[in-house]
Amino acid sequence: MLSGNAPLLLQMSSKRFNIKATVYDKRGRILATAVNSYRKSHTLQAAYANRVGTDYKIYLHAEILAIIRVKERPAYKIKIERYDSEGNPRLAMPCPICQLAIQEAGIKFVEYTT
Repeated sequence: MLSGNAPLLLQMSSKRFNIKATVYDKRGRILATAVNSYRKSHTLQAAYANRVGTDYKIYLHAEILAIIRVKERPAYKIKIERYDSEGNPRLAMPCPICQLAIQEAGIKFVEYTT
């Protein structure tokens, strides 16, 4: 028999994680922010996924979208965050796709929640 909270717990366990990426300039000013998408894609996302051998990962990652939004401004640092439903920080280390994008964007520092 399920308790009154069981449906909520089942629903939460199937929920996808929201990841937020923020790109800063050398002076600490925010250049762009983005969250991941489970519905949208982008040619840059597909290109990086292809280059690291994960063609099927076509949905837009927060890091890629933030880098796209920076445009030509010099980016210095990216902060990637993920939190659980209770507000506790969770691991948000960039995947190989995003690591390649961050490196090629010339971003010097990467910070993420653990």
